[in-house]
Amino acid sequence: MGGLARKATVIDQIKKEGTNPIVVDSGNLFFKNNKPTIGLNNEINQINAKTIVDAYNIIGCDAFSLGENDFSNGLDYIVDLRDSANFPFISANIVDKRNNLIFNPYVIIDRDIRIAFIGLASVFSHSEVSILDPLNSLSKIIDDVRQKSDLVVLLFNSSDEDMVKLQKSSIDVDLVIRSKSKRKSNDGGKKRIPEYSGGDRGKYLYRLDLSLSQSGMPLTDITSQNNIIKNAQKRLDRMKKGDENINLKEFYKDDQQTLNRIKGYETQLELAHSKLNDASNTIELTPYELGKDVVSRSDVLLMVDEAKEKINLIKGPQVKDIKGRSPDHPHYNHNH
Repeated sequence: MGGLARKATVIDQIKKEGTNPIVVDSGNLFFKNNKPTIGLNNEINQINAKTIVDAYNIIGCDAFSLGENDFSNGLDYIVDLRDSANFPFISANIVDKRNNLIFNPYVIIDRDIRIAFIGLASVFSHSEVSILDPLNSLSKIIDDVRQKSDLVVLLFNSSDEDMVKLQKSSIDVDLVIRSKSKRKSNDGGKKRIPEYSGGDRGKYLYRLDLSLSQSGMPLTDITSQNNIIKNAQKRLDRMKKGDENINLKEFYKDDQQTLNRIKGYETQLELAHSKLNDASNTIELTPYELGKDVVSRSDVLLMVDEAKEKINLIKGPQVKDIKGRSPDHPHYNHNH
């Protein structure tokens, strides 16, 4: 919750550049885990979750796809949060016990181009909802969504297994913004569909800049190609052993294995430069670390501070153990 005010500041900075950003979240937004809580911890979780919704109402959010952890306080509570939000909650495969969708499966946002955001989650167990097979659910709506939009983005609270299945499938998705992964993306990867994962919870804001000039053409990941160029060039430079004027093929003429490596790196450079030169539709990733050097937006910070005060009042005076741990810490020593 502490990064909300800094996130608001970064989004404001992007807006000041003349950009009208689309703000989305791919799930596991409200709670840290999928375990139900009771008593004091439940009250604290509810304050945190409500503060996040209130902050997003101020910051602006265009689509939120629900993940497994978002249901830890029960279906009724997540529905109450949805009703208090001025942004859409979406999911194409989370249904009630009568097999009816609880949320809209997708939302289409028109910003010169029509961008569809589909909500999806990998299967998880919950007493009040059922989760349909995500790829089957996606397959049933993808043609309809395609006809209504120029670009399809999947907000996927996904297991590694389901990401592998999606990449191997022929489902026509342009890119995936993923949660439920600890890996932080440096680019969209080298697979069929560009895939982006935020990794560290609340510590980063990821900006994806899209440029579309030709309908129906694939996206070229500018960041990925630049990373390929950077890494290949670094390896070639290392082979020069500090001599910039060295002719690598001449220097290693008697070392066929190294010559093969040089050829491989040069091929990578050639292909990456070619993709960048021929790109018509592009995507570029910029991560923003929400560290203490980012000034917090005052109105959102005030909201967060008020929430912290409520939590402290609920907790009341606390006696810490000899290691400075509070009673709600899992390793608190009650004998001090």
